[in-house]
Amino acid sequence: MRSVWLLGIVCVVLSAADDFDSLAARATAAREAGNAQEAVNFYRQALQLKPGWAEGWWYLGMAAYDDDAYPACREAFGKFLELEPKSAPAGALLGLCEYETGAYREALGHLTAARTSVGGLPPEVEQVARFHHGLLLTAAGRFDEATRELRPLIPKAPGNPVLLTAVGLDALQLPLLPKDVPASLAPAAAAAGETAALWVSGDAAKTTAAFQDLLARFNSAPGVHAFYATYLLGEAKPQDAVRELRTEIGLNPRNARARALLALVLERLGDVSEALPLAAKAAADAPDLPRAQYAYGLTLLDTGETARAIPLLEAAGRAEPGQLEYHTAIARAYSKAGRYEDARRERRASIELARNPDAR
Repeated sequence: MRSVWLLGIVCVVLSAADDFDSLAARATAAREAGNAQEAVNFYRQALQLKPGWAEGWWYLGMAAYDDDAYPACREAFGKFLELEPKSAPAGALLGLCEYETGAYREALGHLTAARTSVGGLPPEVEQVARFHHGLLLTAAGRFDEATRELRPLIPKAPGNPVLLTAVGLDALQLPLLPKDVPASLAPAAAAAGETAALWVSGDAAKTTAAFQDLLARFNSAPGVHAFYATYLLGEAKPQDAVRELRTEIGLNPRNARARALLALVLERLGDVSEALPLAAKAAADAPDLPRAQYAYGLTLLDTGETARAIPLLEAAGRAEPGQLEYHTAIARAYSKAGRYEDARRERRASIELARNPDAR
C-alpha cells in the first residue's frame, strides 16, 4: 500500500514537470512567432507551476511590454529582480513600466540605479531608459542631472517634439513632464528646447539668434532669462548674466534657483556683500535645493563664518555628491576649521571627480 502511495506522488510530480515543459515550450513558440498575448498566457501558466523560473519572468515581462500591458510588465520584472537583483536591464525595464503606470517615484529609483550600474545597459534599452530618466529627473527638479541625460539625445533624435519639449522644460527649470505642460507654457518650452538644441550643435550665430527670438517672444515666461544667463556664463559674460538673472528674479521673485545662481556669480565677481543676502534668501525659500544651500554656505565661508558654513556645504554635498565645486568648498571649509584629514578626503574626492567626469 505504501509503494502505491509513493508511486502516485511520483506520477503527480512527473505530470507537473511534463506540464511545465510543455507550457514553457508553447510560450517560447508563441513569443518567437510574435504572438504576444498567447505567449503571456502560456508564461503565466508555466510560472504558476514553477515561480522560481527567472527566464520565464523575463520573457513574460518582455511580452507584456511589447503588448503595452504595463501593469503585467511591472509585476513580471519585479519578480525577475527578486530572483536576479543585480540585473540592470531588468531594473531599467521595470522603471519604464512603472513610468507608464504613473509610479514615477519608483520609476525614478529603478532607472537611476540602472543608469548608474557598473555594467551599463544594452544599446536597445539605454536610449529609451536615458530619455525617461531625464524626464523624471526634470519633474523631480534635478535639472543638472536631467541636462546630462537629455541633451546628448538631441543629435540622435533631431526635431523630435517630445524630446525638445523635455529639453525645454529642463532648460527653463520647470519641474514638469511634457504631458503635463499647461497650454500657456507649451510654446515657450518648445522654443527653449529648440534653442538648447542649437546650443548643443555648436552653431554660435544661430544660437545667439535663437536666444534673442526666445527673449522677444517669451520675455516674461518663467525661466527664460535664467536660461539665457546660463548661456552667457558659458560665453564668459558674467556681467550680462547678472543682468539677466536680476530680470528673472524681478519677473519671478520666487525663483530660488535664479537667486542662488545670481549669488554665486556675484561671489565669483568678488561682490560677497551683495551675494550673501541673496544666498540666504534662496536657502530659506528652498531648503531642499542643494545649489541654494551651497551658495549660502560658500558666501558664509567667504565672510569668515566657517562654523555656520560647514553644515550647509555638507548638506549640499550629500544631496549632490557628483558636484565637483561642492567638494572643493567643503575641503576649504574643513581646512579653515583645522579638520585637515577631512579636508584631504574631500580634496581626493575632487581629484577623482575631475579625472572621471562621467562619475558626476
